[in-house]
Amino acid sequence: MDDSYDTEVSTVLLGFGLLDRAQRLAFSEQFNNFMYGSPQRQRSLMEYWSSQCRESENPTARMIAESAADYVVSKKKRRKGKRSK
Repeated sequence: MDDSYDTEVSTVLLGFGLLDRAQRLAFSEQFNNFMYGSPQRQRSLMEYWSSQCRESENPTARMIAESAADYVVSKKKRRKGKRSK
């Protein structure tokens, strides 16, 4: 795993570690719904979570939604560039 993956995974794990017990249970339930959902269900959940974060009063949640959107766009550009070669 390269450094950027290590940092991204560490960020998520740190966030999880900061949750209280009830939040960890809610996270685990939603994570399982995502992991065992169809690709369509996964996209739907991600769109819902992104919407929730964008509409949040929490600046960190809004920043994460913006960062996720930027990541998706850059990932699509990289894929498109590989296909055209």
